Amino acid sequence: MSMRRIFLALCPFIVILSEGPNKVRAEAEGPRTKPAAEAPVEYSRSEQLATLANRRISESSGLANSRLTPGAFWTHNDSGDSPRAFAFNRGGEHLATLRIRDARAVDWEDMCSYELAGKSYLLLADVGDNNARRKTCTLYIVEEPTLDAAKRNADLSADAAVRVEFTYEDGPRDCESVAVDPTTKQILLVSKRGRVRYVYTLPIPETTPSRPLVAKKIATLTIPDTTAMDVSPDGRRAVVLTYLSAYEYTRRDGESWSQAFARPPRMLLIPLRRQGESICYGRDGKTLYLTSEQLPTPLIEIKPK
Repeated sequence: MSMRRIFLALCPFIVILSEGPNKVRAEAEGPRTKPAAEAPVEYSRSEQLATLANRRISESSGLANSRLTPGAFWTHNDSGDSPRAFAFNRGGEHLATLRIRDARAVDWEDMCSYELAGKSYLLLADVGDNNARRKTCTLYIVEEPTLDAAKRNADLSADAAVRVEFTYEDGPRDCESVAVDPTTKQILLVSKRGRVRYVYTLPIPETTPSRPLVAKKIATLTIPDTTAMDVSPDGRRAVVLTYLSAYEYTRRDGESWSQAFARPPRMLLIPLRRQGESICYGRDGKTLYLTSEQLPTPLIEIKPK
């Protein structure tokens, strides 16, 4: 048995290491503060809740919990699908298909949900760029529709409330990790490939900008290739996923994300999945959920103790 297979056999459940070995450096956005550290979340073992019944979800590339329908989740396929998202429940049952009108799906790689000004939104990120050649990438922000948890197979459509075309300040980047912190009104993006990973930020615009925005670099991370990201609803934690593990960063009172990313993260070894490229926090801001890009698609839950 290869060393890789031995390693994978030994870590089917979550293991948490405080202050992982990865060094992280960031550009400061302001004077540093020294607030007390928040106690880390302690996790229990993972559990597969279901296998997704809808086999049209063949490459679950992004994942978001519903802010309007308890126990529901949203996902989308990787490149090659039409501009649509799928809703399902904790039992894996298909609830709805949501088609985004006047949108394109060049390479959708991640999604997230968030609340702002009393409304719930889904952000769908068309940001994949394997060859780092795209002139602009696109974020679609859609008001989350209310689902009837008692119904199945609903067919829904919506316009994007805001469409954000953007570039990176230092040239094209491949990206699969996008999240929103509504407490700071920031969109965060992490590049996937290269010697290091870069964190970028965009503001959350209220209306569609008339010209492409520019994503500003705020941090440099030395972690493996990244595949997904989410921010907890309270804006305290950001989890960045890689193929074999995840890295959680905590933002203290009075800190910017630049300062939070400047500290070594906690490394989370997560359950083995075939091409796992999606992660999200639950409604409690602590529980983690994961799927994978291979059929049959699992829904995995990692609960706090």
